[in-house]
Amino acid sequence: MSRARRASPDITYEHINITDDIADSIKSFSYTDVASGESDSVSLSIQDRERKWMGGWAPQKGDHISADARFFEWENDGDNWSIYCGEFEVDDVSMSGPPAECSIKAVSIPRSEAFNEEEHTKNWEEVTVQEVASEIAARAGIELYYEADEIAIHSLEQDKQTDCKFLYSVCEKYGLAMKVFAEKIIIFDEAVYESTAPVTTLRYEDFNPYRYNSTLEGTYTGAKIAYSDPGTGEDHIVVVGGGNRIKEINEEADNAADAQRKAIAALNNANKNATTLTGTIMARKEIIASRCVSVAGFGKPDGIYYIDKAVTKIGGSGASRQELTMHRVGYRMDNATVLIDECPDSGQVGTGMDYTVVKGDTLWSIAKQLLGSPLRYAEIYDVNKDIIEQQAQERGKKDSSNGHWIFPGTVLYIPAVEGDSKNGEQ
Repeated sequence: MSRARRASPDITYEHINITDDIADSIKSFSYTDVASGESDSVSLSIQDRERKWMGGWAPQKGDHISADARFFEWENDGDNWSIYCGEFEVDDVSMSGPPAECSIKAVSIPRSEAFNEEEHTKNWEEVTVQEVASEIAARAGIELYYEADEIAIHSLEQDKQTDCKFLYSVCEKYGLAMKVFAEKIIIFDEAVYESTAPVTTLRYEDFNPYRYNSTLEGTYTGAKIAYSDPGTGEDHIVVVGGGNRIKEINEEADNAADAQRKAIAALNNANKNATTLTGTIMARKEIIASRCVSVAGFGKPDGIYYIDKAVTKIGGSGASRQELTMHRVGYRMDNATVLIDECPDSGQVGTGMDYTVVKGDTLWSIAKQLLGSPLRYAEIYDVNKDIIEQQAQERGKKDSSNGHWIFPGTVLYIPAVEGDSKNGEQ
């Protein structure tokens, strides 16, 4: 005879497993798994008939919780699995009654005042995003997992901000995702995750309820950002994309390449909401924030979606469901055409030269430095396309994204300022 499908949380509180002690008292448990931008969290509601949680068991803010969501006989006999929820710090405790009940909420922020509570002021100079994250992680005494390309920053100001909020904002500005999970800071390129194969297919009949939305409100066809050239003091404007819905970005930029990256990041962050699908399904082990799923059987809403948030809920009866928030992939403009007002010519003339790429270089910055205009980045790419693409593929990339990815040590031929070709022809 088949055993009943059931789910239950496994809870360790202050390093003591209390699962058996509270098994008959749990009213509800939920785990919120977020891809980026906020902390994961858990909540636990317990019937407190004996009023233990009002006395000696009373939870305190700052207490440590680790949790798993466990599933038994789920799809069929023997289908047992679990979701590791992570490590959490209690940040909210409430009690109510009668009958007596205790509710505990906890977040995945590491228990480090240096990371989450202390405000810091610092001017960061000539660093990368990874270097900023590494220093912050070291100060908090937690691990860093960085899964993105090197992004150079000329200058950056942290003004009376906690390291946690500051690092979130840096990642958002440069189009990266950040997640705090199990006493670790994880920074990754969301575009890479959006390009992965779907882990499962969710069909129309799997949802109860659902809501699909496709909108132009809050989305854009292009973005515009202004910056001042630190060398000349002249103001420039970078425009990404086009059309009549242009997002004005009030953000400082170091140079054309920095402005380009920030404009694209802001545009992509806004356009995530162009097509969304939210809904509730029976819990599945494949459902993890930052993964992609295929949606089928709806009609127009069908497609590939990226999971922004998954909330796994378990009731006292052992039933479980997941509430999903997703956006359709394919909105990104990472390869968009970029227009920029011309910078003054350097006035230099002559033949071309070889240039060795160093840390922090982009084709934009090289073209501006050596050719007098960042617009001439395309000339450098065209002349060096073979070596640029070869270097990108050797480092595991599909391609260089039209010269977006270049690497230290690569020797590039730089055309003459007046546009001479490599063989000197005009």
